[in-house]
Amino acid sequence: MNAIVETLQDPLVSKWLQSILTFILSLFLLLFLRRLMLKTQIPQQKRQQALKWAFYGLLVIFMFIMIRIWTGSGILSHFKNESLGNLVKSGVALGVIYFILYLVRRFINSLQISITKRHQYRKRAGYTAAIVYLIVLIPIWAGRTQQWATMLSVMGAGIALALHEVLLNIAGWLYILFRHPYRTGDRIELGELQGDVIDISVLQTTMLEIGNWVDGDQSTGRVVHMPHGQIFRKPLYNYTQGFEFIWNEFSIVITFESNWEAAKEILLKFGEEESKEVQEVVRTKIDRMAREYLIYYKNFSPIVYTQIQDSGVKLTLRYLTEAKRRRGGIHIISEQVLKTVNKAKDIEFAYPTYRIYQRGKE
Repeated sequence: MNAIVETLQDPLVSKWLQSILTFILSLFLLLFLRRLMLKTQIPQQKRQQALKWAFYGLLVIFMFIMIRIWTGSGILSHFKNESLGNLVKSGVALGVIYFILYLVRRFINSLQISITKRHQYRKRAGYTAAIVYLIVLIPIWAGRTQQWATMLSVMGAGIALALHEVLLNIAGWLYILFRHPYRTGDRIELGELQGDVIDISVLQTTMLEIGNWVDGDQSTGRVVHMPHGQIFRKPLYNYTQGFEFIWNEFSIVITFESNWEAAKEILLKFGEEESKEVQEVVRTKIDRMAREYLIYYKNFSPIVYTQIQDSGVKLTLRYLTEAKRRRGGIHIISEQVLKTVNKAKDIEFAYPTYRIYQRGKE
């Protein structure tokens, strides 16, 4: 009997017994919650989701209790080397923070919100976890509080010299994060790169490329990675931020003998049909943007400009369209104009021609 009591009084045995009892208690609570949920009138899908989150919650509590039990047991004292002990502590902190991040990401994925919002929330959760982990590492590796300033200053000087471009990219990310020159889903042009933004990470923006060898601002299918530091060096164009419409132009050239006034009316008609759905939306958004920017747009109706050229009369239709459907609008207008002009007897398309006259002959 005395031997059993002495064995139970051993710190290591005591910790193992506490761990086993905690595990049994956690398992009992999980089974109890499961039986309780089965008796409720909650739909099966929601019941399964509730049980899943109950399991995750109990697992987090169990891990926390295990850490509390074993960190005081003297097991960590076997790591007499200070650097090795710091590595163990850093690894434990990383595991706990990563597990919490995993739970947070699973929760975000279960939310009934748009894909864009879920993506943004997942990115923010990852950034927050990284910052928290860095803060946790400071007291682990810096030792006493008096050494923090010295360590951080030395690290800062070395990082500034060796990672100039990386720091510039991080500064660009902070600028994008707080000033929002563009967001995920926007169509932008920076330097020679054009595309739709599909992801914004700490060091780079990922875009689905448009243009290049493809006409009409349509996708090439390539993914482009753009370092954030470029935003401080090159002008940035945003096609869709706050105002996702652009002024587009469509031109035709008709002969001098054609009825250019009738052709002008044809272009105006089809331009009005193409832009009538967006004009009211544009008026509302222009009024909203005028509160922040110096904008003078007042007329949103299509207009046709006339210009005399060597081969004929050039008519240019200027109309509003969505930035991401410019080529589709040109396709529709082109087909309508071709069908109408082919039926008209007094309108003909012009093209470069040469006329040769011989002196003395009529």
